[in-house]
Amino acid sequence: MSLLEIKDLSIEFPAGENTVKAVSHVSFEIREGETFGIIGESGSGKSVIGLALLRLLPANAKVSGTVFFQGQDLLSLKPSELRKIRGKKISLMPQNPAGALNPVLKNGLQMEDVFEGNRAEKKEGMKKALKLMKQLFLRNPEKLCTLYPHQLSGGMRQRLTACISLSFEPEILIADEPTKGLDPEAKAGAVDIFNKIKTEYEKTMLLITHDLDLALEVCDQIAVMYAGEIVELDLASKVLSTPLHPYTKGLIRAQPRNGLVPLSGQSPSRIKLPEGCFFHERCRYSGFECSRKHPEIKNYKGGLIRCHFLSLK
Repeated sequence: MSLLEIKDLSIEFPAGENTVKAVSHVSFEIREGETFGIIGESGSGKSVIGLALLRLLPANAKVSGTVFFQGQDLLSLKPSELRKIRGKKISLMPQNPAGALNPVLKNGLQMEDVFEGNRAEKKEGMKKALKLMKQLFLRNPEKLCTLYPHQLSGGMRQRLTACISLSFEPEILIADEPTKGLDPEAKAGAVDIFNKIKTEYEKTMLLITHDLDLALEVCDQIAVMYAGEIVELDLASKVLSTPLHPYTKGLIRAQPRNGLVPLSGQSPSRIKLPEGCFFHERCRYSGFECSRKHPEIKNYKGGLIRCHFLSLK
C-alpha cells in the first residue's frame, strides 16, 4: 500500500526573464515501511523534491502536480492543515547536521522546543527523547543536553538531528543528504542509524543522498535523477549492481572503490535544456536519435528507464 504518491511533480523558479526548471514531471510511490532513495549529482533536483513535499520552498517557486498522503494532496492543503502534518506525521531531517542546529542554544533546549504545549507535555516528551537518544547510540544523553552543538562530533550531531526528527514518531521521515560533511567514521555509523530507524522503528523513509554506499545498505528502491527528471528507477540492488542507464553507470564508476573515474562534461543549464536526451552530450553511447528526441520513461526489465534502446545495447 502506498503511503506517499507523487504524480507529475514539476518545480520551476523565476530567474529574471527566464525560468529555472528544477524538477520536471517526476512520479513515484513510497509504500508503507519502505525506504525509497533518490540519488544523483549535486543540482539534479533531489533536495528540491524533499522540500516541496512539505511546502518549504521559497514563495516564488512554481509547483505543479500532486503529492498524496493519506488521501490528502499536500500541495492543496491550507497552511493550518499542513501544520498538523509537517513535523508530526511527516518529518524532515535537514541537510547538513551542523547547519541544522542552532549554535547558540543548548542541545537539550533544542530538543524541548520540538514539544509544543504545556510543561507536562514537554517533560513527558523529553523522557521519550532521552530514551530515543540512547537507542540511537548517543551515550550519556543527559550530559549531552547541557552542551552546545559545536561541542559534539559530526556523527553525534547527526544522531541528535535524527532524534529531533523522530520525536513525534512520524509516519514518514525525509532525510536530506544526512551524511553530508561527515568524516568516514561518522558516515559508516550512519548506516547503523538508518538501519535501526528502518528495522526497529519500522519507519517509512525518503532518503535523498549522493552516498551510494548508504543508499545500497538502506534503500529498498532507488530513483536516479539527472537534470531534474528521473532517468532510472528500480530495486536498490539492481540499480547499484547492474545499472541500465549510462548516467547511473557513470555515477557508479565515479566512486572511489571503482577507480574514481569522473563523468565527463557538466550537467546542462536548467534554463535552456538541450534537445533530445538531457544526458546525450555527456553519454558515450549517444546516437543520432539521442540528440533529436527526448526519451520517455518506460518499463524495462522490471524497472523504469528513460533512455533510447540504442544506449542499452
